[in-house]
Amino acid sequence: MHTVYCIIGRTSSGKSTITRFAANKLCMTILKSYTTRNKRKGEEINSDHIFISEKEKDLYVRDAIAYTERSGYCNFMTRQQLLNSDFCIINPSGYYELKLKTVNDHIKLVPIYITVPFRTIEQRAKERGDYETWKQNYIKESQEFFDFEKSNLIDYRILNDTSINDAVGKLIRIIEKDKNKEN
Repeated sequence: MHTVYCIIGRTSSGKSTITRFAANKLCMTILKSYTTRNKRKGEEINSDHIFISEKEKDLYVRDAIAYTERSGYCNFMTRQQLLNSDFCIINPSGYYELKLKTVNDHIKLVPIYITVPFRTIEQRAKERGDYETWKQNYIKESQEFFDFEKSNLIDYRILNDTSINDAVGKLIRIIEKDKNKEN
């Protein structure tokens, strides 16, 4: 059975940075989802996405296993991408879809939810330079995350309220604990 750790968190929660550092230390791979959104400043290197145009989307979207639209752009992944990855950074609606579509695929999905206090996440968005876009996304995703937090689908939670190294350490310990449960 192939295991994929699904990293779920609100915009600016640190999910990409935490996952990148942990994956690097554990020699694991992160799925790079397709997106039609514009690159953020400094995102050319180490992005979790494959940036495509709306026209290019039509070439890949028919193979999508999870698809989300938000604020004028879409994100999606294919089954083959999932099978070639150890980590998947995804939002709750994408996770629900992924869970439904992989039920018979011998894929174990492990949802890990990253949370951050509001003032911290807001400050990160301001520092990143995309505050207005962040604010729009935050408002749009609020109900989705509220419902997800109430679900029984979260296997692990990481409170990302101190240093990035602390959050990375928490994620690594979760992966090691989960792998030990399998053996």
